[in-house]
Amino acid sequence: MQSASEPQHNVPIEEYASVDDLEINAGIVVSNYYSQIAERLLTGCLDVLKPRPTVSYEVFRVMGTWEVPVVAKSLVETNRIGGIIALGCVIRGDTSHYDYICQETSRALMNIAMEFTIPVGFGILTVDTFEQALDRSGLGKKKTESNKGAEAALAVIQSAYSIAGIRQES
Repeated sequence: MQSASEPQHNVPIEEYASVDDLEINAGIVVSNYYSQIAERLLTGCLDVLKPRPTVSYEVFRVMGTWEVPVVAKSLVETNRIGGIIALGCVIRGDTSHYDYICQETSRALMNIAMEFTIPVGFGILTVDTFEQALDRSGLGKKKTESNKGAEAALAVIQSAYSIAGIRQES
């Protein structure tokens, strides 16, 4: 059993007592390719970030999902931010283009996270249909789906808190 003084790991963000004390500047990189979806993902993301007084953010827009990693890496290299939230949508088509975009974008974002030890929230939808994208952005008919932009923002906050705790322990 864990004592009260031991660090908490794998605990839902709502249970962190001092999470609101952690200052984070998040870089939100949004692919505008499917603008209706992108705007809804951004809204969900901001709904999570705005109520937290110690979290600031900057929004950067790019043409498509392919461009997200290079802007994200540029932000990290300037030390302007403490977390990246990547938002966008890729919908499967009739060619292999979908596979290349999804694989390489996710790989590039993971490489940024690992190289710079920075949380990266993956809010890029990789779906088969536009209806699935609507569902995952909170606009669809399936009420069981949540907004993946909001989930990506929560992931960055929780990961930043965990990383800060690990660094304090060492």
